Amino acid sequence: MSGGGLIIGIGMLLIGLAYLALPFLRGGKATSEQARERLNMIAAYERALMTVRDLDEDYQVGKLSEEAYTAERARWMEHGVTLLQLLEVNEPKTSHKQRKSVETTLITTNDDPVEQAIAAYVRTRDGAHERVKEKS
Repeated sequence: MSGGGLIIGIGMLLIGLAYLALPFLRGGKATSEQARERLNMIAAYERALMTVRDLDEDYQVGKLSEEAYTAERARWMEHGVTLLQLLEVNEPKTSHKQRKSVETTLITTNDDPVEQAIAAYVRTRDGAHERVKEKS
């Protein structure tokens, strides 16, 4: 084997090893899976909101009986609250000022009772966190 062929072979070996080691060195796979999981939870939460809105519309039009409407709405609201709580646990840290601006936007722009309930929940949660911080 000639010297040139040996150098090319060693170079190809090093490039192959670097290619195989790159994903381990990055370590970004876990964060991309977390981001994907968060996006899936957001999509599920939005589906729950849309389902509640559709139920409200169907009830107003008269397509649903009151018993079916209240049972389904309660079930989907509970599902939405559960998803929202999971999102809060996995939520990237945002500043208090950013949360207040989002809360103000929710209160002023939405007449939807679901959105108002969510805004009230966020206000209550933030108030509880502030009381805990004051006690510490």
